Amino acid sequence: MKKRAWIVFFDESGVSLLPQVRRTCAPRGRTPALRHRLNWKRAGMAAALGYHAADLERGPRLCFHLKPGGYDTTSLIEVLEHVKTFCAGESVVLVWDGLSAR
Repeated sequence: MKKRAWIVFFDESGVSLLPQVRRTCAPRGRTPALRHRLNWKRAGMAAALGYHAADLERGPRLCFHLKPGGYDTTSLIEVLEHVKTFCAGESVVLVWDGLSAR
């Protein structure tokens, strides 16, 4: 059976914009201090990568969304609504990991 649908891979992730703290060499008794001027502590990103199964000439489509903090169920549904506009009312097969959103 040949299906005329978009195959969309969707995932979200959280990132920290603060620098990573690592060990370093320093003279004994003088602990090195890492200073930064960032105040945005966490960001979330959700992305969808789509391919049309029957028409490869359309090419892949990438859609992503950034927001401060993390995602919950309501905000992920809003992102999926935006992804829906890229598929222009056509059928979609959504491949999503086992997210247990709050």
